[in-house]
This record gives sequence, C-alpha cells and structure tokens, in this order.
Amino acid sequence: MSIQDNFRLAMRRYIYSVSIMSNKDDEGGSNAITVSSVTSISMDPPSLLICINKAARIHDTLKIGSKFCINLLNKDQEELSNICSDEDSYEERFKDENWNIEEIPFLTNAQANIFCKVDKLTSYHTHTIVVGLVEDANHSNEISTLTYVDGSYK
Repeated sequence: MSIQDNFRLAMRRYIYSVSIMSNKDDEGGSNAITVSSVTSISMDPPSLLICINKAARIHDTLKIGSKFCINLLNKDQEELSNICSDEDSYEERFKDENWNIEEIPFLTNAQANIFCKVDKLTSYHTHTIVVGLVEDANHSNEISTLTYVDGSYK
C-alpha cells in the first residue's frame, strides 16, 4: 500500500464533528459546504482554522475580511450534510427552512453557530488553510453533535 492509502486508513480512525461552512459571495449569493477539518486555535483572540479544497465552489469566495459561519450539525442533520457535500445537489443546499440567509447564512437549528471573519489564508497544495477570527457564537443547550468516523455518520 502507498503512504497515501495508509494515511487515509489511519485518518479514518479519527472521530470528526460535522459542520457546514456558509457565506455569501461578492454578488450576495449564498454558499455552503460540509467540513470536518475545523479546530480552535486560540481564545485570545478567539479563532479557528478550517481547511478548504481549492476545487470547492466556496473556495474563491473566501477573502481576507470576508465573513462566514461554521454551523455545527445535530445528529438529525445528516441529510443536509450529504447535500452540502455533493456538487450535484448544489441547488438544494438552501431549501432547508432552517436557513437564515439575511446576512451571513446560518442554520437556526444547528448545535452551534460560530460567526467569523477571514483573518488569514494559507495555500497548502490542494487546500487552503483558513484562519477565522470569531466575532460571535451561540449554541444549543442540548448536546447532540453529528459525528463522522470510518466513512459513516455516528
């Protein structure tokens, strides 16, 4: 097996929380993509890191100073996660009635919403590392986070 195959199999042992990153482009169009590579960086200043594939439609809308939201999904949002990870379902992403798209798009029924401003973009091969400064956050009192491990939701 190649190093890539062994690395992929090793990474399948990690349990990831599932989120949807959402924003608006320069023309006001809403974008959303399922992400699992989200991590906090610091509490001072509050910041997080997301890795976005350069081939993703949302990629080129992420610019220094632009705003986005990380929507941490609930266990009952698996279908929406699948829609937002499938390019063929792009037009269905905002049909869910729980989207608030007035400003920065966010899911009103998500486990948590973390509103950020892009502070830094670092290119790394096939992906861009996005550092977001947290501007606001809210959360549900109940913990029911959608997770992903070994190729399936849990």
